[in-house]
Formats: sequence, C-alpha cells, structure tokens
Amino acid sequence: MQSKIALKVFLGGGILLLLLGVSVFFGESGQEQRTLDHLAENADVDVSMSGVEMRLGQEGRTLWTLRARSASYDQGQQMVLLNAPSIIKNLDGRDIPIIVNAPLGEVDQATNDIRLWSGVHMEYGPTYLNSREAIFIQVDETIFLHGDIFLDRQGLQLRSERGDVDLHTWVVNAEGGVEVIIANDGTAQGL
Repeated sequence: MQSKIALKVFLGGGILLLLLGVSVFFGESGQEQRTLDHLAENADVDVSMSGVEMRLGQEGRTLWTLRARSASYDQGQQMVLLNAPSIIKNLDGRDIPIIVNAPLGEVDQATNDIRLWSGVHMEYGPTYLNSREAIFIQVDETIFLHGDIFLDRQGLQLRSERGDVDLHTWVVNAEGGVEVIIANDGTAQGL
C-alpha cells in the first residue's frame, strides 16, 4: 500500500517537473482574465499551475515552445488544458518563427498534438491568419483550421470555413465558401 502511494507521489512529482519545464510568470495586464474552470470542473485534474512554459525538442533542437498563463493536467486523459496559450514554432531553415495565440487550448501528451480554440491568431512574417479553432498535428507538421478563417498578407485577403497550413512549405489550402480579395492602391476586387 505504501509503495503504491510512493509511486503515485513519484509519478505526480515527475509529471509536475515535466510540465513546468522552465516556468515564466506573466505579469497582470489590462487583458481579460480567462480561466479553465468550465473545462476542468468535470475533468480529473491532477496538477494545476500558473506561468507555464513547455518545450518539445528532437535531436538537440527545439521544435516548438508553448507558454500559457496557467495550465491543468489530467493524468487519466494525458491532456494539459491551457489558459491563454502562445506557441512559437521555428520552421526548418527559416529565420522567422510562426507565432500562434489563443484564449484556450490543450496538449495531448500521447501524440504531442495541440488544439487551440475560442479565437486563434497566427503570424508568420507579414502573414496573419485567424480562425475559431486550430489543431496542430505534430507528425504531419500541419495545422488544421476550422471556422471563420481569415488570412491577410500584404493586400491579399482570403476567407473560408476550413483549411490547413503545411509547415514544411507554408502552403495554405482553403475550402468551404472561399473568397479571395486582392487590394491594390486602396481598391479591392473579389475573385
């Protein structure tokens, strides 16, 4: 019995250290404070923390860095629930990172996939992309976007309901009521 308790304490401590990684404490701003209460109330949350930074690396290089105002860990689901997550993803051979922000998100510890929702904002150089939800699939290096997608790149605007971004090529595919607007000298023309 004592060995089971000691094992649970050891595992819980190990998970906490893994999740905390390098903690960064965010100062309060004028921004609305969001909580995970409605997400975590029915979940079996084992650990909660604030000022979280997680990194995923491979062969000595960082694949992505995720920061969140706060997080809760559900060991049974192997999910980390995130409040105000921000992801920085460096693309191979490119100096400019992709930066993705959202009010809410989660990381699946089994697959390292990340789901963000409630208004996702993505930046890559001069390109801005917004959607209601984004799912980053680690294996494919693809971000799938759902709902009210809006892409803006120096006068080119695209709207659609669904799409995806290939992070190897930075090719954006859109489907479902696609509208493209090219603005030139203050005028706009739909295609």
